[in-house]
Amino acid sequence: MLDIRQAAELLHVSETSLRRWTNAGQLACLRVGRKRERRFRRADLFAFMEEQPIEGLDGGGSGKPMTDRGGDRTAETAGNHLCGLYRSDEGRTRLAASFLMDGGGLRPGSVCFLVALPDVRAQILAHLGAEHPTLEQDVDAGRLLLSQYHDSADAQHHYWQTHFTAALRGGARSLRVVGDMTGFFHTIGARALADYEAGYDRFVAPSFPLATLCLYDVRVFSALGVLEMLKLHADTLRFPAKQLLA
Repeated sequence: MLDIRQAAELLHVSETSLRRWTNAGQLACLRVGRKRERRFRRADLFAFMEEQPIEGLDGGGSGKPMTDRGGDRTAETAGNHLCGLYRSDEGRTRLAASFLMDGGGLRPGSVCFLVALPDVRAQILAHLGAEHPTLEQDVDAGRLLLSQYHDSADAQHHYWQTHFTAALRGGARSLRVVGDMTGFFHTIGARALADYEAGYDRFVAPSFPLATLCLYDVRVFSALGVLEMLKLHADTLRFPAKQLLA
């Protein structure tokens, strides 16, 4: 259960909007305690927002949906939320490095994020360093930020909103994310991971000039799990398979 502040942060809207929607009977909530404070279920919030247009949710502008600008590289289109599938560590490294470097990544004006377990990050960074001689300078300058996933979907959504906003305030014009989902999956489980991806696509990504590649290890995820993740990354099907399979 989320209180009204947490629900507003999750949906990227104001508390006033939540009060208005609950008062009008449009959005379900529970009332608790003597003060009848509002409490929200994540499932109710997601179901309500699925019925709303992305623009104008909060009186005209909490989100700015990205549009396809064309181009033939996966990382060049702001708004893409893509699923990459790999069956080897080498394949994972190749997909991650290509996405971070192609289409203008790792350059002034762009901030990239690499999110994975430490040993996975080390493999990707070693490959990047061989291909990209200024990698250390990019890390020192904050053009490449390194981390691993938090222990809940809400905490990770909050991390993105905070760091994406800070990057734009610092002068970034575009953002790029590569995340290896295996460690996150082992921490929060399959159902919570699907909720995280749906929330990221709906409530985080539309507000930023952003392209994201989520990497899934087919040695870890079941066939049904891979199918569900492809459904949650519909942009993936617009690109040639060789760009997102390894």
